[in-house]
Amino acid sequence: MSKLVILIVIVVAALVCLAVPYLLGFFKFSKTILGSMFKKPSTLMYPVKPREWQERTRGAVGINADDCIGCGMCARACPTNAIEVDKNGGEWTIQRMQCIQCSACVDCCPKDCLTMENLYTIPDVVKVVDTVEIPTKKAAAAPAGGDGDLECDKETCVYCGLCAKACPADALTVDRKEKTWEVDKEACVKCGACIDKCPKKSLSFGGAAPAAAEEPSGDGTLKCDLEECVYCGLCAKNCPAEALTVDRKEKVWEVDDEACVKCGVCVDKCPKKCLTL
Repeated sequence: MSKLVILIVIVVAALVCLAVPYLLGFFKFSKTILGSMFKKPSTLMYPVKPREWQERTRGAVGINADDCIGCGMCARACPTNAIEVDKNGGEWTIQRMQCIQCSACVDCCPKDCLTMENLYTIPDVVKVVDTVEIPTKKAAAAPAGGDGDLECDKETCVYCGLCAKACPADALTVDRKEKTWEVDKEACVKCGACIDKCPKKSLSFGGAAPAAAEEPSGDGTLKCDLEECVYCGLCAKNCPAEALTVDRKEKVWEVDDEACVKCGVCVDKCPKKCLTL
């Protein structure tokens, strides 16, 4: 009889030990529930109840389809490949769940038709993909000061090739050795990116007089004030002709006079303003 009592005691004690954690959890859970009944909710019923947007909120990418020219610069700048542009089909597509709201596409758009809107994508069980029709058949609006085809003033052009590098449609071909500049009129989307990048302001639409480039004073030879130079290398990185060599460790700055096209890009990029032509 005594053995049976001992066995019962052991079983009861084991059951109590197993039940204690569950009881503690139940009491804690009950405390949380009772506490929440008398507090305001921590979340909002978005989008039923609009939220207050903070100053630095990025939101989501929006597009003004009427101004889009389908150049594809936004798709190229997107670090997550969330944007696709089909110029021939007249469609601009963004994968909302893949977009990280970095605004890189907004910053690079030559027509300023992309914006960051105060809006979040509503959660769903499928990936949200938005497709917008763009009027690619309509002629793109040319920048102020002219219209028509892109033209180049060969007398001021130094054939540096910066326009071709900036072209999102690969419509420009520049050969510095042969002194040739060509534009594929069918491929050109008339975004104006090449005009903005031209250091000599030799490009324009429809023969309109381009803005005069500020000509550096001097004899046309690139020089560097080595006492002011910090050998940062920005001049060499931005040189379209790769005519500059900078070695920060050895404190060396050299220019290949034969290769230099005297475009002045290095002068503009120098943070210490120690370069002159």
